[in-house]
Amino acid sequence: MADPAEEIPADTTLAAWMAVLDVLETAVQSAERTLKDPLGPLAAATGSAAEPRPEKRWTPPPLPGPLPAAARRRAIALAAAQERVALRLEEARRGVARQLQAVSSVPGVGESPGAVYLDVNG
Repeated sequence: MADPAEEIPADTTLAAWMAVLDVLETAVQSAERTLKDPLGPLAAATGSAAEPRPEKRWTPPPLPGPLPAAARRRAIALAAAQERVALRLEEARRGVARQLQAVSSVPGVGESPGAVYLDVNG
């Protein structure tokens, strides 16, 4: 019995992998843009064409076979870019956590005002 991956033409397998790599590269570029401009579309005027859209969770499609050799160099470069962006995102996350800690240490910030009673008879 033949291996199912061998029955699929190589160009179909390569095209499927290239499409997946395109999507993943776009995600890395989007993360890089977010790191450069964290507010991104949120900084635009309300009602503009740049309003944020919710991101959909990516699910890998079924692939017709293993990564072709022709896509290997691109996949390795993509993996390195993903690693670099992941490290930068983690660094940014830690920076935000430090800022939140500093803000929460200021008395009265984030607390709802309590009732104030004035004893006018006492």
